[in-house]
Amino acid sequence: MAKLTLDEVEYDTDDFNETQGKIVNEISYNNQLQTQLDYQLQSLRKTGETLVAMLKKELEPKTESE
Repeated sequence: MAKLTLDEVEYDTDDFNETQGKIVNEISYNNQLQTQLDYQLQSLRKTGETLVAMLKKELEPKTESE
């Protein structure tokens, strides 16, 4: 018996009809995808920052000891 709160009203999803149940499943799937994409975006941003830092270091003038 899963509960769902929407606009401060609690619903028992066991009482939902087929269409309502499908909509809830789509909402859940959508939320999971958003979470995955947020993680991927954060990872890509961090990778980009790391690559820029690596390039900056490579572009620094070399000293004679290097």
